[in-house]
Amino acid sequence: MFRFNFNVETEDQSEPMAEEPLDNPSAEKAHSEALRDWLPAQCHEVTQEHLNFLTEGCVVEEVTIGETEIKYISMISALEKMQQTEVSTNIVPAFQDHTDLVPAVYEGGLKIWECTWDILDHLSSMKMNMNGCRVLELGCGAALPGLYAALQGAHVSLQDYNEEVIQYITIPNAVLNLADSSSLVIDEEGTIDCKLSDSSVKQVAERVSFFSGDWSGLESKLLMQNPHENSEEKLMKNVNNDELKFDVILTSETIYNTDCYEKLLHVMTSCLKRTGIIILAAKSHYFGVGGGTQQFINFVNKHNQLDVKSFVANSQGLKREILEMRFKNK
Repeated sequence: MFRFNFNVETEDQSEPMAEEPLDNPSAEKAHSEALRDWLPAQCHEVTQEHLNFLTEGCVVEEVTIGETEIKYISMISALEKMQQTEVSTNIVPAFQDHTDLVPAVYEGGLKIWECTWDILDHLSSMKMNMNGCRVLELGCGAALPGLYAALQGAHVSLQDYNEEVIQYITIPNAVLNLADSSSLVIDEEGTIDCKLSDSSVKQVAERVSFFSGDWSGLESKLLMQNPHENSEEKLMKNVNNDELKFDVILTSETIYNTDCYEKLLHVMTSCLKRTGIIILAAKSHYFGVGGGTQQFINFVNKHNQLDVKSFVANSQGLKREILEMRFKNK
C-alpha cells in the first residue's frame, strides 16, 4: 500500500566543489542548496492525451465547499495509473521510497495535504466575489483551491513543481470541473465514463493556464500574455502592468523549506496586484525540514513589503494557520 511520510535528506549527495570541507553548518547547507539542479519553469497546454487519461477508468471523488461542488481524481487511482505508465524518474521516489519530498526532484504534489481543506474553508467563509478575477495557485497539486476559484468565475493559473503532477492530476481535474458536464458520466462507485471532444480542451484552456517547475523564473511565464515568449524587455514592461498580475494568490503547504522563501516571496510580490491578496495555509512547524508559519512571517516582515494577518485554522495537535498578506500602504 502506498503511504506518505515527510522524511528529507538534508545533505546533498554531490561532491563538494570546495577543496576543503565547509566547517560552518549554515554555509554547508547553502552550498548544498546551490548544487541542486531545480527543474526550469515551463507552461503546459491541454491536449487530447489528458482527456484520454480520464477515459481509462479513473475513480472520481467529490467535495462540496459552501455551495460549490469540486470533482477530483482519487489520488490512489491517479498514482496507480502513473505507476502503470512509468511517467518519469522524477516521481519514482514517491513510489519506491514512500517519501513525500526529495528536494528539487519531487515536491509532494501527489498528496492532498491537510491545509488544502483549511484554505478552502477560509475562501468559502470570505465570500469573496471572484468572478472575473485573476487567481494564481502556487504548489497546487490537485488544485482544489484554484478550481474552487475557477468555478466562481475566475481565470486561474495553476503551478506545481513536477510536470507529471500537472499532466496527470491537475489538468485532468480541471477538465472534470470545467468541461461540459454532459460529457461526463460518473457511476455510484465514482468510476468515470467520458465522451470528451476537442471542444472540451478549448473550454478548459480558456479558463485555466498550467505551469510547472521552480519558482525561479516563473514570473517570466506568468506575466507574459503568451507564456511561450522569452523577451526580457517585454517582461520588464509587464512587471509594471498591474492588469497582467493576479488579484488573488493561493498557496498551501509550501513553506516547509526555508531555503525557498526568497524565491517564493519574490514570485508572490512580483505577480500580485497592488490591491491583491495572498492567502497562504500552512502548519506552524514542519518537522525534519525546519520551516513553519512563524519563520515565514518573520521572513516576510524582514522584507517590509507585505502586511500579514494570521488566523488559526486548527489548534488541535500541530497548529495550522491561514496567513493573509497584502501590500503595505505607501
